[in-house]
Amino acid sequence: MKPRKYLGKRSKPDGGGGEPSSGPGVSSYYHIKKREFTILKSKTYTERYKQKLQSELLEEQKSGYRTIVLSIITGLLIVVLLFVYFNSKLNWF
Repeated sequence: MKPRKYLGKRSKPDGGGGEPSSGPGVSSYYHIKKREFTILKSKTYTERYKQKLQSELLEEQKSGYRTIVLSIITGLLIVVLLFVYFNSKLNWF
């Protein structure tokens, strides 16, 4: 026996109709609604959870600052090394 096709007609709930992926009928076909996030604004969080989120945010900011400082130091070091190399080869000074 042959294996079934992965997305054959039998595996689709509507019988495998070739519905368009865009157009006016898509929202009714796929039940697409605009999402509203008002529930997130009205939700109240505990103080412990707020403190945990704030500490995580501060840690992320610190790691971001560390990355920026290390990249600046590395860039300056590369520029200085290039200047020293080209100064020795070209005798600028």
